[in-house]
Amino acid sequence: MDKELLNELIEETRMEDIPERYLNVVEIVGIRKFVELSNYARGDELYFPKLENVIAPARNRRIKKEFNGSNEKELAEKYNITIKQVWNILKDSPPVGQLSLEDWIGLS
Repeated sequence: MDKELLNELIEETRMEDIPERYLNVVEIVGIRKFVELSNYARGDELYFPKLENVIAPARNRRIKKEFNGSNEKELAEKYNITIKQVWNILKDSPPVGQLSLEDWIGLS
């Protein structure tokens, strides 16, 4: 099917054309993006990871940036994790005030 015809058919697609089990997804991404996802998956099921797993790297970077050497309790409360989790995130970071090897040799 040529692209122009496909675009016309997508424009004519209505919410009532979408199977009920996918309506929540269409409400989030819209019909056009849903069609793109359908084309990408081509009938296979797609797995979406939990929100926590998607945003964890960004959260961990912020924790490393915000850590001042003694605010692990505040960070744990702010990000709704345990103090032990904060320390696990920080374990590979240089101590506060110390440059990482990458920063020291100018790679970052």
